[in-house]
Amino acid sequence: MKAKIQQFGRALSAMVMPNIGAFIAWGLITAIFIPGGWWPNESVAQLVSPMLKYLLPTLIAFTAGKNVGGYRGGVAGAVAAMGVIIGTDTPMFLGAMIMGPVAGWCVKRFDALVKGKVGAGFEMLVDNFSLGIIAMLLAIAGYLLIGHAVAWVTNGLSSGVNWMLAHKLNPLLALLVDPAKVLFLNNAVNHGIMTPLGIQQAMEAGQSMLFLVDPNPGPGLGILLSCWVFGKGNTKQSAPGAVVIQLLGGIHEIYFPYVLARPILLLAIIAGNVCALSFFTLVDFGLVAPASPGSLISIILMSPRGKTLLGILGVLIATGVSFLLSAPMVKARPDFQGESEGGPAPQTGNAGNAGGEASVLPSATGAAAVSKIVFACDAGMGSSALGATRFKARLMKEGLQHILCTNSAVSEIPADASIVICQKELEERARTSGKPVISITNFLSDPALDALLARLKEGGAATPPPLLQAGCILTGLPSESKRDAILRAGRLLSSAGYVSEDYPEAMLRREETASTYMGMGLAIPHGTAEAKASVRHSGIAVLQYPEGVDFDGEKARLIVAVAGVGDEHLEILARVAGALEDEVLLEKLSTTADAAEILDALA
Repeated sequence: MKAKIQQFGRALSAMVMPNIGAFIAWGLITAIFIPGGWWPNESVAQLVSPMLKYLLPTLIAFTAGKNVGGYRGGVAGAVAAMGVIIGTDTPMFLGAMIMGPVAGWCVKRFDALVKGKVGAGFEMLVDNFSLGIIAMLLAIAGYLLIGHAVAWVTNGLSSGVNWMLAHKLNPLLALLVDPAKVLFLNNAVNHGIMTPLGIQQAMEAGQSMLFLVDPNPGPGLGILLSCWVFGKGNTKQSAPGAVVIQLLGGIHEIYFPYVLARPILLLAIIAGNVCALSFFTLVDFGLVAPASPGSLISIILMSPRGKTLLGILGVLIATGVSFLLSAPMVKARPDFQGESEGGPAPQTGNAGNAGGEASVLPSATGAAAVSKIVFACDAGMGSSALGATRFKARLMKEGLQHILCTNSAVSEIPADASIVICQKELEERARTSGKPVISITNFLSDPALDALLARLKEGGAATPPPLLQAGCILTGLPSESKRDAILRAGRLLSSAGYVSEDYPEAMLRREETASTYMGMGLAIPHGTAEAKASVRHSGIAVLQYPEGVDFDGEKARLIVAVAGVGDEHLEILARVAGALEDEVLLEKLSTTADAAEILDALA
């Protein structure tokens, strides 16, 4: 049951969170240009209503449809959402959250039914008309039926929120929200529930307190300050950095491990949020748009004109209450581990014990095999980005910069990850990726991370191969089709260990988008942006065709296939093009039988 609730919450969050920038844009336009805003402007203020009615729900529907049925599902979701949007006067955020996934599912099911059954040459016809028909039918259904039902539900929820506000009961929301937050459901609660309802309320009242139920950094800040002042060991040492990240960065996941290691601290969190919400109720304060991330800076920017000080004061109230209540709890167990001095008790899963004596690397993955470390969190934006950035800096300091360190959502762990690092609460979900997992409790300071770094240093983790190897140069090849030449080059990269076996097909897909022929007999094929996960190391392969390969009417005699980790492919493309801009040199390399000459020129 818990897993299903979490899955539902993640689905709601995944619809809204990628579009938070659009919500903030709408909020800033509202706060600045409407009558009573910072700089009222009647013309610019005309953007507010259409963005609220059409743009934001359509974005949600497209994202939701895309999450379920790919890009085609996103298009169908956007069209279907227009039915519910136009069919009623109620803002259709809830309607978009329904129509988007339904449309994506319909497209996905249709594609599965006709897969392998469409005759050659008819694929585009079937794809386009099937998408149009499905989207049309859903839009009509939304206009005639679904929109009115959703409007009834939305208005009911809005009435419930207004009733709570009228009876001053909204502070009690903290009793439900804060326990869910520390179980890493914060994004689902905030962006999946509070944001849509808050937008509805903001449309009617110009502001909404629902935007403050989750994002207020004060309750977590009070806990971290208590750990800084009264804690010991890593509890005290890691707290200062966490304070800054919590207050100004708005990454609330940073304080969750402290609460989970000492669950009684949840009482202080709830009390701090209840007091802040009570203050906001008393002074009638809300934000004009979502505060994401939930930092003091976001709250200041999203505060209505003339009320900024009230938002700051609410953060301070929550901080003070949380600090005062948590102080005796922290004093009772300043290190959160009894006799140990290691900070919040590490839960390192297969990483071994807190001291790192056991291997932090799964037995199937030696240090020398580690080429990519992925930090994963629920949304892939907050704590995982922080953890990856900090660990990347440690890798560079130790001379291990060739190990790629990145972050992702726990549901989207890349296929080429060597090791996945996540909080213990997400460990089970991370293991579904099939990758070795190290679970930790604190992205800032955790014994498992220290042990991992030590093992990587001892093992001299995978030294990347050179950009070009002699074995990746083939000369004097007989002319063949462009497709075969590109596949040959991609397979050469794969056999040399630069890329996985699916990269050559990605090179073909890239070629279908635009020709990679550069002129003067040179072509530089490479993979699509989506193929980045297939690249293990940056590298190139060189194929020489003295008689040329037909690239859409042009003869390519030298084909240089490129694979780059991250954005390195852009640098490699520039370097290759620069090295071969000399026509005399290019002519020489296109005809020489000595692979060493090509290696010397490009290595």
